[in-house]
Amino acid sequence: MAFTFQDKVTQRTNRMLIWLTAITVFALECAAGYYYNIYVGYYHSDGISRVANAFYVLYSRNPHLGAIGFVWNPLPSMVDLVLLLLYPWIPAMATKGIAGLLMSAMFASLTVGILVRAFIQRGLSRWYAVIFTLLFALNPMIFLAGFNGLSDAPFIFFTILSIVSFLNWMDEHQLGDLAVSSFALAIAFWCRYEAVPFGFSIIVGCVIVTMLISENSKPNNEGRLHYKWSRAEGTLAVIVTPIFYSILLWVLLNAIIMDNPLNFLNGEYTNTAQIQGHLSNPVYAAMLNNPVQAIIFAFEKVLVFSVPFLSILFLRVINRRIFKWDTLILIGMIVSIPMLQIIMLMKGTSLGWLRYFLYVLPVSFAWLPYELSKLKRKWHVIIPLAAMIVNYGILSYAITQPSIAPDENTFLQNSLGAHNQTYYDQKQDIELAKYLDDNYPFSNILVDSFSAYLIILQSEYPKRFYITSDYDFKNAISNPEKYKVSYILVPKPGSASVISAINDAYPNLYFNGSDWAELVKEFGTRWRLYRIINSTRESVN
Repeated sequence: MAFTFQDKVTQRTNRMLIWLTAITVFALECAAGYYYNIYVGYYHSDGISRVANAFYVLYSRNPHLGAIGFVWNPLPSMVDLVLLLLYPWIPAMATKGIAGLLMSAMFASLTVGILVRAFIQRGLSRWYAVIFTLLFALNPMIFLAGFNGLSDAPFIFFTILSIVSFLNWMDEHQLGDLAVSSFALAIAFWCRYEAVPFGFSIIVGCVIVTMLISENSKPNNEGRLHYKWSRAEGTLAVIVTPIFYSILLWVLLNAIIMDNPLNFLNGEYTNTAQIQGHLSNPVYAAMLNNPVQAIIFAFEKVLVFSVPFLSILFLRVINRRIFKWDTLILIGMIVSIPMLQIIMLMKGTSLGWLRYFLYVLPVSFAWLPYELSKLKRKWHVIIPLAAMIVNYGILSYAITQPSIAPDENTFLQNSLGAHNQTYYDQKQDIELAKYLDDNYPFSNILVDSFSAYLIILQSEYPKRFYITSDYDFKNAISNPEKYKVSYILVPKPGSASVISAINDAYPNLYFNGSDWAELVKEFGTRWRLYRIINSTRESVN
């Protein structure tokens, strides 16, 4: 009876520790996000545009779920969408990107919760659980992902959940763990496409476990190989089915709504289209169709995150476990996502940002509770602990170097008052939105939302914009008068990051104007506002 009472006390203490650690990280992420979004006033372009995609579903001229977009995986924006229900009462949910901040912070805290729980379930001390998890969660790259509104935080959560559940299944052979791993993979696909190669590594891992590791007894009338393969087939049915249907559903939605099943790969607003302007850069040009250069580039990025992974391999060497089959499973998980980046770099469809390679770190860390539970000498825990501290230092240095982490370095520089061009462009967009609100609050304005997302979010009258997701957007481009368009807001063409259906239709409009459109105002060197004055025009369609 005393044991039962003590056991309940232990469980209650563990739950409190998990909640306390998760809430602490959530609060820290929210504080950092508040500082950047409200005080500094700087937003990650991709993060705030995900908020905009959710915003169009609820508050655009034609509200509909399809407005969430069919290029980026939609789960982060769908979570933003729920938070944006508060927009009428809390406009900062959209205008300051608070919805994206809360989405990232929520998944960061959930990740902390499952990690602390994984350490404790593996019989490790609560101190180890908290210290290791905080070293991971407060690592500069991981911490940044917890408030920038991007898809990294939810993808990390589902990836870690999938690994932890997979390793539990590998040890205990409980079908429930395998099911959790499979559904985590399926939902990870709705966060990032990297779920596909990572999922393949899990699938291969399942085959290795059932065929080479598991020692379950077989029926007397069945051959061992046949029995093992039968078990492998059943295992694969569980692990593959959810992610297969996730991919199939996404392809069908693209086919039905966008008339192109591969729109997310080759559509006019995809990464492929956006990156074309960057391929003149000699760094990216050198990797086109060049696997050696792409591998070297990826290897240098991966090294920045690899100290914890190397510490696990070192533990396996000194504990004589390096030649176990699960070592191959770990290596497969580690290399799966970087391999996708290598292929994309060779095809010219990725810019190879440092954060695209950060998943080496969460994969290593998700493996760590399993690895530490197998140690024969408990003092060996010092090795991965030192590795996490070293990796913390490496990444703290990396984000101070624009040559290593240009995307992340902008956050650091803006916090120190050294504002970059993106900061000033965002300020200009906010001022432009106010100008339109003050002078044309009820005029219909045609604009491609690919570049104008911040303008739309900042406006008090978002329904007066004809935007990309509207049913009549393309028709309004072809015949503005018929659709009662009064003004056209045109971005300056030529930038590698600007895609505009309006510029495609009227390639000379921004620089030369037209006899059917009168220049009203120029905003810096990025936007021009034209008023429709005549029905005669020539377009290129």
